[in-house]
Amino acid sequence: MTFSLFFKPKHNYFLERIGKENDGGYLINSDAILKSKYLLSFGIFDDWSFEKNFIEYNKNVKVICYDDVISFNFIFTRSIKKIILDLYKFKFTNIFNNLFTIMDYILIKNKIKFYKKKIVRGDIEKIMNNLDQVFLKVDIEGNEYEILEDILKVQNNISALIIEFHDVDKNRDVIERFIEKFKLNLTHIHPNNYGKLDKNNDPIIIELSFEKYPKILEGNVTLPNILDQKNNPKKNDIFLKFNDS
Repeated sequence: MTFSLFFKPKHNYFLERIGKENDGGYLINSDAILKSKYLLSFGIFDDWSFEKNFIEYNKNVKVICYDDVISFNFIFTRSIKKIILDLYKFKFTNIFNNLFTIMDYILIKNKIKFYKKKIVRGDIEKIMNNLDQVFLKVDIEGNEYEILEDILKVQNNISALIIEFHDVDKNRDVIERFIEKFKLNLTHIHPNNYGKLDKNNDPIIIELSFEKYPKILEGNVTLPNILDQKNNPKKNDIFLKFNDS
């Protein structure tokens, strides 16, 4: 089985990589960042590299993050456990990385607001009340399907959307309907190789980028994009197949 053309960008768009190397980085046009007044991130866990990079492009943006586990206690406890494990395994470089995570969380709170909250149906309209030009980032581990209709309701106020879809093998029709109803342009698709392949060797986790005012380039769409990276560098990459392939 292959992906329908709903999943393939219609044009070759100008894209840049925002966020860290491998998992945590996404392809989007930085113009979408510059045109945004807000960045709403749903699902952070212990990685805010995208949000930090976003601020480097747009120093005036207001960044608000929601996650059901995020807190200083969570970051501190998780990092200390990693440090103890790394000491046992003599991985001293990782020890410094985990100490940095704790310090970075303390310092970045001056620029990023973190709220410990699970996003559920009905939350987006409340959060985005009176907000416009919102860049929305969604990575909530399968709960994205619960809020798709809410995203459609506020789509006129969204400048760009990055969203990760899980269990794609079970929800292709739902994703297709969302893409069809969503007014923003699908500019990029990337398979996340942390997820397994379904019985047809198609990825069950994909990342999609949407923009309100994308920049179209000459030439055909090439996937993977030259800027794409494997989410998990230790695993084989996944290549997408479309109905026109």
